[in-house]
Amino acid sequence: MKKIFFALLLVCIATQSFSQDEQSKASKHEIKLNAVLTLAGIPEVSYEYLINEESSMGVSVLFALDDYAYDFALTPYYRFYFGKKPAAGFFVEGFGMLNIGEGDSYDGSNFSPTETDFALGLALGAKFLTKNEFIFEIYFGAGRNLFNDNSIDAVPRVGLSIGKRF
Repeated sequence: MKKIFFALLLVCIATQSFSQDEQSKASKHEIKLNAVLTLAGIPEVSYEYLINEESSMGVSVLFALDDYAYDFALTPYYRFYFGKKPAAGFFVEGFGMLNIGEGDSYDGSNFSPTETDFALGLALGAKFLTKNEFIFEIYFGAGRNLFNDNSIDAVPRVGLSIGKRF
């Protein structure tokens, strides 16, 4: 009985060590730059963590150097993928967006207060992955601000991003 138990224990340990080697080789991190917005003077950088082959979560940071719907945005998101490659292909995204921008002016004056708001929204897109794990993705969507009456009603979520999986 002890020999059988010892043999089963060795098989379990060996199987576990092989599966850990495969997991350690899998790339689970991505860093991306939204090329279109960056060329327009609105740099947006994103980090994404691959939870499994079908889903990921990430965060984007945007700083508007020129006129845009808002001056700063921090956007955490969750994506569900429908492609054949791990975390690639068509995706649906749910996001929240903490955005800071100028609100509407009061009583027609030139004073525009700074408004902070939080939006919830959805986006659709597609991610393409090369053999060397370079990324190209395109997405679009919108969200609605929830709290301040002076902030913009809807926030856009658009991108044409390039990046690298590591």
